[in-house]
Amino acid sequence: MNVSVEFVPEKGFYEATVDGEHAGQLELVRRDGVIVYTHTEVDPAFEGRGVGGALVRAALDAARAEGAKVRPRCSFVKNWIDRHPTYAELVEGA
Repeated sequence: MNVSVEFVPEKGFYEATVDGEHAGQLELVRRDGVIVYTHTEVDPAFEGRGVGGALVRAALDAARAEGAKVRPRCSFVKNWIDRHPTYAELVEGA
């Protein structure tokens, strides 16, 4: 299974697709120069297959590339960062 992730700026989320089919999304807003991740949703047909992790990794890699700080309001994103401490320095106030 190949998960593809793209940022869709007009909708304010990262979208994951598998074989061209919508598999999930990670919603965000920008506030005061910080990227706030508000909600992650994976279609039930794709749960447990790494789609959520692919979304978070892509979003955090993009934040790192632009030098932005992040605020993980979504518990999935926060827990993912806790399990992948190499991303902890991106969290606002870290």
